[in-house]
Amino acid sequence: MVEIKPFKGTRPFNEDAKSLIAPSTDHLSIENIEIFKKNNYWNYLKILNPVGQLKETDTLLEAKLHFSEMKENDVIKKDVDDHFYVYQIQFKEHIQTGFLSLANIEDFTNEKIKAHEKIYENRMRERAEQMLNIKTQIGPIYVFFENNKDISKLLSSIIEKNPDYDFESFDNSIHKLWCISNLEFINNLSSLFSKTISNFYIADGHHRMGAMKLIGELKYNKNIHQENFMIAAFPSDEAKIFDYNRVVKDLNGLSEKKFLELISESFSITKKDNAFKPEKNREFGMYHENKWYSLYFKEELETNNFVDTLDINILNNFIFKKYLNIEDVNNDERIRFIAGCHGLNALEKKVDENKDSVAFSIFPSHISDVIKVADNKLTMPPKSTWFDPKPLDGLVVYEFGK
Repeated sequence: MVEIKPFKGTRPFNEDAKSLIAPSTDHLSIENIEIFKKNNYWNYLKILNPVGQLKETDTLLEAKLHFSEMKENDVIKKDVDDHFYVYQIQFKEHIQTGFLSLANIEDFTNEKIKAHEKIYENRMRERAEQMLNIKTQIGPIYVFFENNKDISKLLSSIIEKNPDYDFESFDNSIHKLWCISNLEFINNLSSLFSKTISNFYIADGHHRMGAMKLIGELKYNKNIHQENFMIAAFPSDEAKIFDYNRVVKDLNGLSEKKFLELISESFSITKKDNAFKPEKNREFGMYHENKWYSLYFKEELETNNFVDTLDINILNNFIFKKYLNIEDVNNDERIRFIAGCHGLNALEKKVDENKDSVAFSIFPSHISDVIKVADNKLTMPPKSTWFDPKPLDGLVVYEFGK
């Protein structure tokens, strides 16, 4: 079973939470992020600099000074008592209710907290240096757990009360937070997890997770004995996965006619009058030269590897690798990834801007696919899942250096 712990979170005090939370680069362009930083002096973006800049000593120093300034001016304040932070996110009709707590690094090491993505060494180390710089985890690791009616009932008893924070974020999602120090609630929630929940599954934040594990290893950092990390945990039936679509810059020298002829060997192709959003597995949308097509994968796969049967890998193996000369999806500069929350018009816009490019819309992964991959110690292809809405960076932060 997994362990959760309350903690003394650091949170907005003399400043609106909305002006502190850090927008994701997945939602805002670099230009808009700079505008956001300029218009919100205290924002955590001044600490969460683009990871590639972290090798610059002055950038690290600037982040550390800004964090100290936030505390000195009581813009943020650390709780005196241990808390669980009940957390509800609403985006349009979707609502998910969970909590912020600490989890144990040992549970990740022992595979009670399971990953479904490959963790890259360089990105993990950059995240570790970023967090060690201020000895603080600004963003929680987003995890989900098996639905449990007793846990849901306990969380529901809290959200009937007025929240401590209630605001609309930059992406129009609504965030509510209840800061709970009541010992009876803390003991009840902790007990439920220690008795009934076998695993957490990482939805988002794999490299942060790897970074916190790295920080906890004394051979990496001798000044901090770190056993815990901050999570935002939600029930699996409330975690929402969007499609994660692709745009490829060109057809690898093929004409439109030849490309369609080649992929028809493995796919049934139908021209569509409107943008096509897949409604089932093995089905894809394709947009090229102002035309939409539906593609249906018609081959029978002879494989014992579940990952090979995922729609993402069907696209990778039977179009990208076979005809477009894209061997490394994660690093090929010809491919771009666009989250489904941006809509199919985002694909059209990208293709229309660049003649010869092609876009593919994909049926979203199911939560059961993520669980099956993680349980079998496999990894999904890069950019397979887009969990949205996400917990915010900077709403509650975990200072692990004290």
